[in-house]
Amino acid sequence: MSQLSASSIALIEASQGASSWRSRRVEVFDLPEGKVIVKGQRPKRGPWRHRLLKWIGTLLRSPVIRPVPVPGGEVSQAIEIKRLTQMSASAVPVPQVLHVTNDYFVMRYLGATDLAVQLRELGFEAFELWRQAAIYLIQTHDSGQYLSQSFARNIVIDRQAQDFFVAGLIDFEDDPLVVMSLLDAQVRDWLLFLQSTLYGLNAPESALQPVLTELLNRENPAVRDAVLLQSRSLVWMRHLPTSRKIFGKDL
Repeated sequence: MSQLSASSIALIEASQGASSWRSRRVEVFDLPEGKVIVKGQRPKRGPWRHRLLKWIGTLLRSPVIRPVPVPGGEVSQAIEIKRLTQMSASAVPVPQVLHVTNDYFVMRYLGATDLAVQLRELGFEAFELWRQAAIYLIQTHDSGQYLSQSFARNIVIDRQAQDFFVAGLIDFEDDPLVVMSLLDAQVRDWLLFLQSTLYGLNAPESALQPVLTELLNRENPAVRDAVLLQSRSLVWMRHLPTSRKIFGKDL
């Protein structure tokens, strides 16, 4: 059931142009109900990225490096709404879904920036934000949940007065449990989070190591042990080029 008024829905559906949600998939609106994000449906992607990742996962014999299907269209939208509802019920900080149609949905606006931006701009000065994000990851796992794309860009940061804080988690257009166990999905969360944050964080080992150890010790022992095991088997990959022009931002 919609939590938006008829006039707010009409405003959203009248949006046109190059910056509208119809063209760019997402658009922010200031409505009487508050600030919201309208998210249109993702077009279907070509299969080559998934085939490449499947080949890499098979080569490395790693259960967590498996391509998670992103079907696009109505299917991905339905997955995202279902997962947002489940995670909200488990008290995970995700956007509240306010309105759903056949080609878009509306969710509560969380914040104007993300952890990836803060790491690029602040580096080690964003250490406390990074730590907060890791704690949210642990709390998500403690609730029996898991993320989809736990990259720094999907960790929303907001600001109150002069202080930045982690406002919530976004992007749930796929479901890792389609191809892996809950344990592997939670391990994958850690690997994606660390891979997408540590370069930007640029923390000295003397500062990072004790905090990372403390964080992993707060995790479920099975998850922690599997993270360490997978890290040991994948550690050589740190020598690969990090240029997006070569491998793309995710791979």
